[in-house]
Amino acid sequence: MFKLLTSQVLLVMLFLLLASFTVSGFAENSIPKLVYLIADEDKLIASNIKFNRFDDMKLQAKENVIEHAVGNAVIVVVTNKRIIGYSVYTATWRSRDIAADEKIGNVVAEDYSALVQTSKRFLSFNGKNGVWAETQRSKVFQ
Repeated sequence: MFKLLTSQVLLVMLFLLLASFTVSGFAENSIPKLVYLIADEDKLIASNIKFNRFDDMKLQAKENVIEHAVGNAVIVVVTNKRIIGYSVYTATWRSRDIAADEKIGNVVAEDYSALVQTSKRFLSFNGKNGVWAETQRSKVFQ
């Protein structure tokens, strides 16, 4: 009887621990899906759910989208001319030019941050304040 009661108590304690961790650890910190990317011929359109609006950015002449990534509150788009980030919180597009000999590596976006690796540098986009940060790579790759 004692063994059965002890195992039941342990199971209940484990369940309560997991439930409290889920509520306090994940649910409060998760970021809901607040943005979608629409590519429409010669422009990029961000569907900003947070502010119930659409924000577009016109592509330049002969500019083509190479790669993109969309997080829950950030968009990053790489074209043959520039790297473009969109912030749901500032509702703005911000871009950085790509050098002619610069090659694009990984492009990732998650929650409200994005990271782009190129052959020459690392660029991160903060989706909360809409600002790019960058640092040069120690070794330039071709």
